[in-house]
Amino acid sequence: MDTIDVCMLTKNSFSRSRRGIIFRKCLESIKKNVPVNNFIVIDKYSKDETKNVIYEYFPNAIIISSNSLRGKAREIGIKHVQTEWFMFVDDDVILCNEWFKKAKRYMKNRIGLIWGWDKVANPHARNRIKIMYYFRKMSEYELMKRNFIHRGGLHDTLIKTCLVKDIKIPSKLHVYEDWYIKDYIERKGYKAIAPEDVYCYHYLNPEYTLESCALIAKLQKEYKLQSGYVTLRNFILALPKALAILAISRDLKAARDQWKYYAYLFIGRFLL
Repeated sequence: MDTIDVCMLTKNSFSRSRRGIIFRKCLESIKKNVPVNNFIVIDKYSKDETKNVIYEYFPNAIIISSNSLRGKAREIGIKHVQTEWFMFVDDDVILCNEWFKKAKRYMKNRIGLIWGWDKVANPHARNRIKIMYYFRKMSEYELMKRNFIHRGGLHDTLIKTCLVKDIKIPSKLHVYEDWYIKDYIERKGYKAIAPEDVYCYHYLNPEYTLESCALIAKLQKEYKLQSGYVTLRNFILALPKALAILAISRDLKAARDQWKYYAYLFIGRFLL
């Protein structure tokens, strides 16, 4: 295999990433570390420089405008893939050096999905997950792999195309589409793996609102992704963890985000 198609979802990606710095580095890392056949973009009608910047790095990019939520947007991208394997890359990650060269070694046997685990690079998000290293006594890789086994991930992921060409992702999945795709592949008898030497730097910058978290809570319940007991337990532990984050890192935003996320999930699951 000489080249692969790469799919990316965008929506004002240039404006959302430190005046375009992270977005440019993301595209640079793809161009440097992946042998791209077609660069396929599903864009949610960006009004900034996103599309112009994409054409700077990939002049022949295929850009498709769509108002679809993430699940259907990914399905649209898959329909345009022409190569035996293809890759999803999110607009806020920077691939490690030789990403594809490393991942290619695992493209064998019954492997259907190869996930590049994410080294969280946003300082506030990173301060939140540090607490889990202490509580669970896990390395960063072990923690991220544990999360992947539970719910999947697509921010830098190789997928065997024939396994998902017929996929129909529920239109309501604005999140958890990564879990749905991973589960779909595994139910066909193929493995989804997360090698330690394949990774990206993830500059995620989540904004938690009651509305968005309530929708997540409803999906967790509908698809049995999280029990009510776990939602309640996480809510009870949220404040102590938030205080621990504040004590260790002095990061008020990280502590506040920890509390807001689990409190809003609890409200969305039990009170709305």
